[in-house]
Amino acid sequence: MIRNDSIVSLPQKGSVTVTESELLAPKDRRTQELVIALVGPVASGCTTAKAILENTLETQYGYTVIPYKPSDQIASSAKLLSENIEVGLTGSNRIAKYQAVGNTLREKFGNNYLVAKIIERIHSIRQEKGFKPAKGGEAKVPQSLRYAHIIDSLKHPAELDLLRETYGDIFWVFGVFAPEDIRKERLKKNSPSEAEITKIIEKDYGENDDFGQQVSDAFHKADFFVRNDHPNDVELRKSLERYLEILFAIPVHSPTSDETAMHAAHAQAAISGCLSRQVGAVIVSKKGEIIGLGRNDVPKFGGGLYSEEDGKDDHRCYKWADKICHNDERKNRLYEAACDKLKPLLKEDINTQAVEDALKQTDIKQLIEYSRAVHAEMEAIISVARGEKTGIVGSTLYCTTFPCHSCARHIVASGIEKVVFIEPYPKSLATVLHSDSVSVKENTTERRVRFIQYEGVAPQNILRLFRLDSTKRPRKEKGRFILMDKKMAQPIITTSLDDYSTHEQWVIGKLAISEKNNER
Repeated sequence: MIRNDSIVSLPQKGSVTVTESELLAPKDRRTQELVIALVGPVASGCTTAKAILENTLETQYGYTVIPYKPSDQIASSAKLLSENIEVGLTGSNRIAKYQAVGNTLREKFGNNYLVAKIIERIHSIRQEKGFKPAKGGEAKVPQSLRYAHIIDSLKHPAELDLLRETYGDIFWVFGVFAPEDIRKERLKKNSPSEAEITKIIEKDYGENDDFGQQVSDAFHKADFFVRNDHPNDVELRKSLERYLEILFAIPVHSPTSDETAMHAAHAQAAISGCLSRQVGAVIVSKKGEIIGLGRNDVPKFGGGLYSEEDGKDDHRCYKWADKICHNDERKNRLYEAACDKLKPLLKEDINTQAVEDALKQTDIKQLIEYSRAVHAEMEAIISVARGEKTGIVGSTLYCTTFPCHSCARHIVASGIEKVVFIEPYPKSLATVLHSDSVSVKENTTERRVRFIQYEGVAPQNILRLFRLDSTKRPRKEKGRFILMDKKMAQPIITTSLDDYSTHEQWVIGKLAISEKNNER
């Protein structure tokens, strides 16, 4: 939404200065502009995806595409740190150098610094191209631009958050991913050692430093999830072209079975009243039927979980006893007990608070056993038994978050063959404790439950993008399907060029004209 203090004034009541035909309704004052960002682990193929999006938007949709690379901003801003990035750096040396300088820039200027500089450039372009003179005066009004700004790529959730806060509904994130073994093979082309490759991948995925790269925390916030594990770009292109067609509602698309199931899991997560996180899960049989539903919440007598309908008998943590997270409270007791036991062994000048802080850096912090909640995956499995349903053996579990190690063993024991997830869960030791029966290798032929990354439209966007009333345009005319020219199509979700005050002026102006024309 663009606000311009010099915007032309619309007629006020009693002072009609323009004709009705010159007044454009708010629905006709929408921008076609798009801001697109890619996010994905190193060597997942964000740059390849960017090139496909750029080409498709230009050739098929008639957009002017402007690309941006935060890495270019790292290079140009390095001088602010008195750093010098050598020309000609390649491979692992280049990646490591840019990671280090990028981290320092985030620490010095803020975690969203790199995209803030890109926003500054986008604003400059809009100031130059995004306004036109108003009729009969020097004032200027915002005009729609068929521009797409593509950012390759984000590395921190603060970057994504700032872009979403700034651009709202015209901002879309494409999460690009590939299995780790494939990404390692791609990195080997630049001949780094195995140790260097592992270090690059771990540093990129998520550093403990607040100002480091945290791709894992940004990735799951994407609007579209794109798999890029093929030897060529054919499947990647097919996926990206489908997502753009959905974004422009051309032609008719409907959710895939994966998208439908994950949307159901997402809806379950929204019901959870857990103080720590909301997780949802569904189990889909081999026949494609949803046979189990679950969310993380406190169990109740008689079966099932507490819910809003339980009223005064709802004893979830935010209503029950001291209204606390019991897992956190128990862990705090552990820290205190450990400090008390260690006191006699510590030197007098050692601060016990420092010891407690050190303990919080250990796996004690990762403990989840003291939670009152049944986990979403477990509840989904239990719900199948409670409903006396069949079909769990060989089924697929869709979960909004990667299962913890406790859920993983129940998933294996239940006979579920595949788990599809969106958000990573660093606390999980599933692949460590159960490597004999669980695998994150997507194409494994071993007898393992496969845990694979979700591909598709993000579940929070299913209703926004697939509901007919979201398109605000008919699918048929005189009983025949309408196939719109892509170069004339507008994004399914747009935002206003003007602010609320301008919308109000339009209403007042229309009111003035109506009253003027109907005066007796």
